Amino acid sequence: MSIQLIMIGCLCGCIMVFFLQCVMQLGLKLDAGWIFGFSFFFDLIGFLYKKYMHGSSLFLLLAVPMILVGVTFLHKRRLSEGLFTSQGLLLWFIFLSYSIISLSWAFNDQLGFSKLQILLIHGIIPGIYIFIVYKKYKKFSWTSVVLFGLAYSIMHHLYALYTPLYPGRLTLPGGNPIFDARILFGAVTIAIWGKRIPLILRISTICFGLVSGIATQSRGPLLALLVANLLVLIYVLYKKYKNNQLRISNSFKIGAMLLIIVVGFVTMHFRDQVQDAIGGSRFTVLVNQNQLAGDANFLGRKYLQANALNKFMDNPFFGTGLGGDSLMGRFYYPHNIVLEIASELGLVGITLWGMAIIYSCYIARFSGVLLALLFQGVISALFSGDFGYNYEYLLVAITALALAPKVKEKDVDRHGQNHLYFNRFRLRRGRSSSNPIGNRTTT
Repeated sequence: MSIQLIMIGCLCGCIMVFFLQCVMQLGLKLDAGWIFGFSFFFDLIGFLYKKYMHGSSLFLLLAVPMILVGVTFLHKRRLSEGLFTSQGLLLWFIFLSYSIISLSWAFNDQLGFSKLQILLIHGIIPGIYIFIVYKKYKKFSWTSVVLFGLAYSIMHHLYALYTPLYPGRLTLPGGNPIFDARILFGAVTIAIWGKRIPLILRISTICFGLVSGIATQSRGPLLALLVANLLVLIYVLYKKYKNNQLRISNSFKIGAMLLIIVVGFVTMHFRDQVQDAIGGSRFTVLVNQNQLAGDANFLGRKYLQANALNKFMDNPFFGTGLGGDSLMGRFYYPHNIVLEIASELGLVGITLWGMAIIYSCYIARFSGVLLALLFQGVISALFSGDFGYNYEYLLVAITALALAPKVKEKDVDRHGQNHLYFNRFRLRRGRSSSNPIGNRTTT
């Protein structure tokens, strides 16, 4: 071991001792947002680790947040509230348990175990870490999260290259442009919807994320970004309209009209340059049906998805087992999370997965940024990645279950007389006051 590594280890030890003193003696509250940012943008850490070290960096994804969790239990020793009683976590536990059981009849159980391992390391365990730390300290800052997103966007802008493996697509060395785009556009969504983020950080992250993300020429993540944010925008406007909070000032209307006129004028003036730029990119297939029908990437995935659908029809109830199917002597996945789960886990698996996703989306409705990230992750999973590497939506789902506000009785009485919980509380009070057995005391 070199003297440099020993010195770095000693420095890290000193930092940990100082950190422990701040938490234990000064009452420092741990921010669960740091764990979310570290986990969601872990490719930033992985890339820097590989530049100076050898071997896999995944141990850092488990070890570094685990230190914070250990400090949490040293400071507050009670088990995390709601960890074992959360209905959402129970649904995901049932689905993942069935996925593990399906390995017993899988054609390639080793590949299935590898998928579960990736999902566990990247999505489930970090999500549990976030759940524990947040329930202990009740602190989550989107500013800390967006700092990781901005750092990743800048690093991608500085170090990404156009490689022969992915011609015309900006990619980090050793990476994949699709995964790069998913992370970059995730940073953009966080910067758009995250609360209490300084304006300079918000604008910088959006600019760097969009520029680098579009340069990856990844169509699925871009489509997911647009659709997810549009859906959340419609939902937010509907909520404001329903609560009579939608107020559009005249200055905003005039500004929007002027912006539309300026954008229209610029587009018409530079239409030839815009057409040339779009015509030479991979995004043309999104607006040109003829090019989409002749796109080799689209045709290849269409064939794989048809094969997955046939496998589902042959094994409709329990699927072929997690691990993929053999196709021409190789193992392929359909680049569509729904078809992949349906073909490998059958109706049982897709039903359990659908229940967990729908419940997570229902819970995430309280937060625009979590709902947008969840939509974006699921939509991206419909175009790329497999069961294991589509882990972002699961990390976001568990985070939403942790951050979801609890319904309190006094809040229901004050604001929610028409809510279902109000009737339950009123019925409960009526029973306790009218039942003498419930009010008796012992001597």
